[in-house]
Amino acid sequence: MVVEFRTVGRDDLEAVCALDVAPEQVGLVTPNVMTMAEAQFERGALVRAMWRDGKPVGLLAMLRPSAYPAEQDIIIRRDLAYVWRLMVGKGFQGQGFGFLAMEEARRTTKEWGYPGMSLTVGSTPHSAIPFYEKCGFRLTGRKLWNDDNELEMIRWIKD
Repeated sequence: MVVEFRTVGRDDLEAVCALDVAPEQVGLVTPNVMTMAEAQFERGALVRAMWRDGKPVGLLAMLRPSAYPAEQDIIIRRDLAYVWRLMVGKGFQGQGFGFLAMEEARRTTKEWGYPGMSLTVGSTPHSAIPFYEKCGFRLTGRKLWNDDNELEMIRWIKD
């Protein structure tokens, strides 16, 4: 399966924003339009859509913590790349796109020179924790965003 990761352009915006998650995931995954809007205000944000056969299938967003000034208080770890958002459209789930996105995140993490990556995930019904564990992430026990349901996970990158 050939998947391309690329920045969302003006001509792609409507199709990428039209992607929806499965009904049970509503509220667990931020809509793509919000991710792209919020990225304009996040230093070090990298947002790319996943494409297969000319159609968008999902969205991967990462943050590069070293882009933040040292005096700025950020809750994410500064020593790891941050997987900010992952969204796979409901019609494309279960086909390996999430795993491909995590491999793209790993490549980006290495490119940026970080030893690993972190993310946060909700500990709610239909949580993505099992998926991220299959991708090599492990729970740290750290809760973020002053929310008992938002847990940190880390994956170290091996050469």
